[in-house]
This record gives sequence, structure tokens and C-alpha cells, in this order.
Amino acid sequence: MAQNTATSSTDLLIRFLHIVIILSFTGAYLTGDAEEWHQVHMAFGYTLGISLILRILWQFLASRFAHTQPSGASRRFNVIKPFVQRYWAQPQQWLSPAFLKAASSSLFQLSILGAFCLMPLTVLAGFLTDYTHSHSLKELHELFANLFLATVLLHLTALTLNSVLLKKWLAKRMFWGTQSHSWFTLFASVLSLGVLVAFWFWYFS
Repeated sequence: MAQNTATSSTDLLIRFLHIVIILSFTGAYLTGDAEEWHQVHMAFGYTLGISLILRILWQFLASRFAHTQPSGASRRFNVIKPFVQRYWAQPQQWLSPAFLKAASSSLFQLSILGAFCLMPLTVLAGFLTDYTHSHSLKELHELFANLFLATVLLHLTALTLNSVLLKKWLAKRMFWGTQSHSWFTLFASVLSLGVLVAFWFWYFS
């Protein structure tokens, strides 16, 4: 398999983990209030945590071994900072097409940063709630989960607005692509799938 030397931020493993995170959070949120689904709720929560760990590891490994460059916090801040510096003191431009494009892109990046901050807090609060049965921790867990949902809605809104303004469906690159992948990307993707399958097998055995 030929190596991909492009600076892609959406390689195969990024797409896989993106889908897993979507499904895990959706499953966890929908089963959060049903006592009979508590074990499934916890499994989704742990899967969310494992996916986050794999995503962080990939952030450091991808550029060294897979020749891809997943977007990190600094790259996302580099989108937000120029927008704030340019438009913060220029309210007369807030309805211009250029402003709307920059605003939707910045909100999109901000929503991703928010999601990655809230994800570990939500998972950790859920784990501690299950371990201690503390009502206060349960309320904190629900607060983080609702804030996470808010960032997801912001993410989808910004993505939709940006896609309309640019006349291009931007979401498709997070679900499929035509570029080739290095052997390390394929290996890491299969390994990540194996880790998640093994966890679910172990958890319910």
C-alpha cells in the first residue's frame, strides 16, 4: 500500500474514531435515564473514553509513522484567533459574507475544542458517579453531558452554515475519502477496532 504523504487531517483512523465517538455519545445519552440500560450506558461511556485516548495517541503518532497531520488545538486556535482579532472591534462587518464564513469556521473549530474538553470530564464524572453513587456527582455528570450535547449542536450548526456559504458539503470528508493510506494507518485502525471489540466482549462476558 502506497504511503500518503499529504498533510491530511482526516485519515482512516480519524474517520473511524469520529464515527465511534458519535455512536458512543448518542448511545450513552439515550440510555442515561433508563435504569435497565445502565450497563449499556456505562459501556458506551467507557467506549467514549477509550476512543478519546486512542485519538490523543494518534495525534502524536500519525505525523511520525503515518505521514498525516491530524488537526490539534494549536491549528484550531490559529483559525479562531485571526477571526477575533479582525472582527471583534468591527461590528459594521458582522453581516458581511466574509464575516459569516469566518464566524462559522471559527465556531466549528471552537465546538471541537469544547467537545474534547468536555468529553473526559463527562466520562470521568460518570465513572465516579457509578463508583460512589454520589447524587452531586450524578448532577455534575448530567451537566457535563448536556454541555457536551450543546457543543455537538453548535458543531452541526456551524458545519451546516459553513457548508452552505462555501457551497460544498464539508461533512463528507469525515466519513469517506479516496486517498491511499499508509500501512501504519491501516494497522492502527484495525488495532483500534480490535481494542474496542475486545472491551465490549470483556465487559459483557
